[in-house]
Amino acid sequence: MAKEESIKAQGTRRPLERVLRIHEMVSRGTLPNCSTIARELEVNRKTIQRDLNFMREELELPLEYDETSHGYFYSRPVADFPFLKTTSEDLVALILARNALGPMKGSALEASLRSGFQRLLAGMSDRVTIPWTELDQAFSVKSVGMTERDAFLFDRLAKAVLESRELTFEYRKLADEKPAKRRLQPYHLAEIDGGWYLIGHDLDRDARRTFAVQRMRAVHLTNKRFVRSRDFRLEDHFAGSFGVWSGGDEGGTRYRVKIRFRGFAARVVAERRWHPSQEIVEVEPGGGVIEISMTLSALEDIARWILGFGSQAEALEPAELRDHVARELRLAEKIYRKK
Repeated sequence: MAKEESIKAQGTRRPLERVLRIHEMVSRGTLPNCSTIARELEVNRKTIQRDLNFMREELELPLEYDETSHGYFYSRPVADFPFLKTTSEDLVALILARNALGPMKGSALEASLRSGFQRLLAGMSDRVTIPWTELDQAFSVKSVGMTERDAFLFDRLAKAVLESRELTFEYRKLADEKPAKRRLQPYHLAEIDGGWYLIGHDLDRDARRTFAVQRMRAVHLTNKRFVRSRDFRLEDHFAGSFGVWSGGDEGGTRYRVKIRFRGFAARVVAERRWHPSQEIVEVEPGGGVIEISMTLSALEDIARWILGFGSQAEALEPAELRDHVARELRLAEKIYRKK
């Protein structure tokens, strides 16, 4: 009786969840059949048969039945599960809809939409990153203010990422006076700290690069397709960075950074994990003075972070970081000394 009640309760398992579980079982190559799948998911065989038909007919998965082994298998490799065939237009609509939800914060509708957003994002998480896991970040009252041009550009970039098509564009780096032409195989589009960034393989430099979307101009979506690198993982790309900039190629320069913090800054810094490699040491008992060390591949973002704490932060290592921060502080002092 208890088992029957359990099967009845589990029979309410959401169809998407069942289909994903079946996909995982078939992908393992163990040749599951209706009976074994039904037992594992605790539903009846007819339900599983409907799910299998849906996977074959609606999702167009290469699902076949082996008469000899009496089990299901994929007749060709299935790299990406096609449940959500997201288009660039879907993604733009999602961003604009997200920005319109400010007045609904805290309502039942907002909670329902938040859940729907997360399900949509699950289908494109390997190519697009939108950090909406925190409610305040997801549905802020402050609008991002996406303009018509932004939406048009975003549409092209999203299409290039989702369809694996090469891009050409003009890009002006912060230190350059004029823009330069670039050719890119785009891998990933990410929102990081309120800004949008495109990551991909720069064809002219034969290296992986990160581009700030707001500085891209004359963007042209070509018809040339490419095979997306299977070894690309966003966490690896940003492994050595403190913010957005990763400092160039893999295996490049690594900096051992050490910073001393005092007062409230010491308490704020000690409360959070800022980087996977960080180590924090108390210089004075009670945490009034601490030192944080980490290994990074670029210094631009960490320098701005240090300057943001003013006199309560001191860059100790490496020498080029200490010199850069000191130079910026001297220039700032000149500005404030002017009458």
